[in-house]
Amino acid sequence: MRFRLIELAFLVLSFLLSVVLLWPAPALAPWVERASNGHWRLASAEGSIWNGNGMILVQSGNSTPWHIAQNICWQVRWSELWRGRLGVDAIFEQGSSLIAVTLDGLSIERLDATLPTPMLLVLLPGALSRYGWGGSMHLSSNTFRCSWRRYACVGEIGLQWNGAEVAEIPGNQLGDYRFRLVGESQVFRIDLATLRGRLLINGSGEISAGGLRFKGEATATGSNPASLNAMLSTLGRRTSIPGRYLIDYREVTTGQ
Repeated sequence: MRFRLIELAFLVLSFLLSVVLLWPAPALAPWVERASNGHWRLASAEGSIWNGNGMILVQSGNSTPWHIAQNICWQVRWSELWRGRLGVDAIFEQGSSLIAVTLDGLSIERLDATLPTPMLLVLLPGALSRYGWGGSMHLSSNTFRCSWRRYACVGEIGLQWNGAEVAEIPGNQLGDYRFRLVGESQVFRIDLATLRGRLLINGSGEISAGGLRFKGEATATGSNPASLNAMLSTLGRRTSIPGRYLIDYREVTTGQ
């Protein structure tokens, strides 16, 4: 009788373990959509939640169609469990990242990847997410940690936006830009510098639960800066230098 009970317990544990190990990848879809506030969707997921692949779809607004942003693969590092955490290798079309999940929070311990700009900027608060962004963005970081309990992040991520475009601004690409995103508890500080382009813009700001704030200086250059001047005049005020504007932009989150 005792042997049969042990055998039954072993079979039950084996069944539960196989269910966990073979937990299908589509089960991640609700988590992805929730974490991105409804802007991302995991589609065509195959494999398991521990070792699988799929496509990230992006939607900039409720009335806009979904479109493919990136293919992604992921694989759990089981050896990290000995350190009391869940380590995941995320592999993108261009680059990869190592993400560690613990009871305290989530950390990015290695990030070196190039992603489509719309995939990232749709996550911006308010109307900014619907500006029709274009180009690609390279992200790099060695340490960036976020806490579950306090919803606070610390660390730094470098971003280089190449071939920047905005649908509302006609003409050629705006240029290439470098961002520095620094997590300071519940506030993200942003530094922006122009590398090259027909729109020269430099400044700093922050993203918080209250929205986005940015202050800086912008200059429209090139042979036909009229379209840029029209846009800049809505964001800032003219200076005594033709084509140069002081920017003081605020996007307040609803309810703040």
